[in-house]
Amino acid sequence: MGGSLFSSGDDPLHTPRMPPHVYHQVKAACHAVLRSMFLCVATPIEGPEKENYGDLDILVTMETGLVFPTSPQQVVPRELEELAADIKTASNAERVMVNPHTSSVHLAIPWPKLDFPVGEKREDTPLRFVQVDVHICRDLDQMFWGLFKSAHGDAWTLLGSIIRPFGLTADDEGLWLRIPEIEKLDRKKARVLLTTDPVEVLHFLGMQVEGYWSEPFATIDDMFTYISTCRFFVQESSSECLQGSSNSTNKRNMKTRPIFRKWFEDFLPRLRVDDHSELQRQGVVSPSDLRVRVRDEAFQTFCVESTYRTQLKDWRLKKEPEMVKNLIRSAIPDNLDPQFRGSLLSAIKKIVMEDSTEFGGPRPKTPLRDEEGFYDKEMTRAFVEEHWEEIGKIAFKKYSEAYYAGLQAKKLKDAQGTAIHSQ
Repeated sequence: MGGSLFSSGDDPLHTPRMPPHVYHQVKAACHAVLRSMFLCVATPIEGPEKENYGDLDILVTMETGLVFPTSPQQVVPRELEELAADIKTASNAERVMVNPHTSSVHLAIPWPKLDFPVGEKREDTPLRFVQVDVHICRDLDQMFWGLFKSAHGDAWTLLGSIIRPFGLTADDEGLWLRIPEIEKLDRKKARVLLTTDPVEVLHFLGMQVEGYWSEPFATIDDMFTYISTCRFFVQESSSECLQGSSNSTNKRNMKTRPIFRKWFEDFLPRLRVDDHSELQRQGVVSPSDLRVRVRDEAFQTFCVESTYRTQLKDWRLKKEPEMVKNLIRSAIPDNLDPQFRGSLLSAIKKIVMEDSTEFGGPRPKTPLRDEEGFYDKEMTRAFVEEHWEEIGKIAFKKYSEAYYAGLQAKKLKDAQGTAIHSQ
């Protein structure tokens, strides 16, 4: 299978996998075209031992007309659709697709004319195309990160599986620290950005920079050996990471990514190293302790503790009202008369959460919330359990009086309306 974006639909194009010489020929031609439009053009370092390629990825930034404008109109950045049209024309692409969410332009480029199998007539060969994905980066930092994250093929797929148990995640934007109290409910809000600098990431992972990020690895084993130098790599944990439903991504990668599967089924069984990571050798052994240790190191290295604490506090404050409502409901018997229980819940929520004095009954003798707005759960539950019956009687009486007063008012209004109608 080759690039898949253009190989389906009403009028599919034939986009087979490319042998290396075709891949490099198309890459050189596309780079030349794009350099007339962007100052920075690059393709991520290819994975090792590649026998063929499904598509071509190119990252670009700094549109030439914006950096060196020749007219006032060029100072204004162009829309993605306009850029895509120009790239399609310049590259002689057959088709183009635009993805505004990723700022990407996907092209179907004609297969090189001179590349046909020996003895095969051109007219007997179905027209072939190459899928080229052009990612337009907002600046150099984003471009460098994209090149780093996509380098060496599946390298980051493996590194991601290694660092995830320690609360670390790398995506298309940077390296993140996850907040465990939040991540099960909202994965996006659970993240704190650590850095978008590739060198800082490698240093934090304990991996060597020089000599490993300028050219492809000679062999897959060379790449695996380098990945195993990550200070968070634990052979035993890596072998067990496919167990459990929480690792569905790893299980999917095992089925769809041969390099990922080779790591687990071939490389790890052959590896003879100490089963303990650097952090374990420091005397911390439980997964939760390891994660806390990594979190504290991230605080110190990237100066994000204040951001982390603030983000966690804001999340807890946002969830605090619902927590208190649940606590109140759980502290009141559920076998009460529905109307009595409804008026009781409404009243006690107002007393506890709004400091209401409208019921004139029992009120907390000491504040149930601290200065930051968090409730003392034990004091809150004790207050509800001690006073719910008294508050319920007052609230139900108030509710009943209001209900009957409303009925009387309605009757009086209806009577007045009838009298006016009869005149």
